[in-house]
Amino acid sequence: MKSLEGQVARVFRFVDTLGTELDVINDPQDKLPIPQSDQLISIGQTQMHVESVAFNQSSLSSVYTVFVRAVSN
Repeated sequence: MKSLEGQVARVFRFVDTLGTELDVINDPQDKLPIPQSDQLISIGQTQMHVESVAFNQSSLSSVYTVFVRAVSN
């Protein structure tokens, strides 16, 4: 039987200040950096300011909910 230890999927959920889910990114290889509060990020062509990041761990996934607001260009 093969061990699954260390093979937990990492998921980023991007949610705006109104609670609308903007995007979900699956990152099973842990290649994306974890966003930090007050950081500017881009989702497609839209720049977003990270308001906060919440983390939930389950046996199947690590979910980072990233709360963002749009930044005017």
